Amino acid sequence: VGSSIKPQSFCEPAFVSKLLRLSLMVCDKSPDSTGQPLVRAAPLADDTAADDSGCLDEGLFRHFAPLLRVSQPYASQSGCRFRHASFDGLADIGTSCTSEDVQRPRRVASPRLAAKLGAAPAVSAFAARLREGEEGLVEEVERAHRVVMAESVRNAMKGMFQSMEMFPPKTPPPEVYDTDCTFEDVYAPLLVVAQRLYNDEVRRLMDGSQRLYRRAVTAAFLVDFAECAGMALPPVPETYMSMLQEVSTRVADELERSGADRAAQQGARTAFLQGLGRGAASDALRQEVKKWWAGRWPSVLLASAVGTAALLGARAMAAQRGRAQA
Repeated sequence: VGSSIKPQSFCEPAFVSKLLRLSLMVCDKSPDSTGQPLVRAAPLADDTAADDSGCLDEGLFRHFAPLLRVSQPYASQSGCRFRHASFDGLADIGTSCTSEDVQRPRRVASPRLAAKLGAAPAVSAFAARLREGEEGLVEEVERAHRVVMAESVRNAMKGMFQSMEMFPPKTPPPEVYDTDCTFEDVYAPLLVVAQRLYNDEVRRLMDGSQRLYRRAVTAAFLVDFAECAGMALPPVPETYMSMLQEVSTRVADELERSGADRAAQQGARTAFLQGLGRGAASDALRQEVKKWWAGRWPSVLLASAVGTAALLGARAMAAQRGRAQA
């Protein structure tokens, strides 16, 4: 009871045994410290319906399943992300190609292009249906958006705790069980939140099916696709924005209480912003966080923005070099 996994024990037999136990247990579903039920991401669909052949889980969003199925080769080439520029000018070509055409090396220059051509007709068709407001597709995009928001909040918290060397806490909270993963209760003591999030990370690492990872990347793929198709994404849910505000405020208070210097504070907030991830939904969430921060930590926000801009600039230059070499 109350034990925790220490980073220096990764190779010890006791650690391996603990991981095996964690992989067989289910995290606690207890209410939060205020007595209210915890807010969780949208539930997974029936795992038996999922296809394990690619990074996209075709069983989670059944209305989009045909698109996800033909997009598996493309997703394996794109890092499981949907990129609008990938299909510029390919819709008409893809429609006129047969599957045999796509598979012939002499007709297609590279596996990347073959993957794009294979997905292009479905990309065009599903984009048109989404723009027409097809109910099933719109509902699944909204569900995917909630999944992306939940993952973005989780990753931002993880990045901030890592920058503060609290992932896991050096002194494990005695009241936190190894199977307690209810990190969504951000009103609990900060060390408790960090330990629960670490427990959740261990649980994910031990999940051989990678179902939570595949759920996250599939949701991000669909949200990026919807944004590129011209669909207006839902606003950032108030629940997740409140979680971010609460955690960032409490972390700022803890850094000031502990006498952390300006560099440490900037590092924590930069890690927080970068942890929100990439893509249209994550970018929207990042902008909301920056607006909220502006009135509280303007000087630190400016420093974080400069650091984030430098990172994005480096990524853009790398992408440009990659396109030039393609």
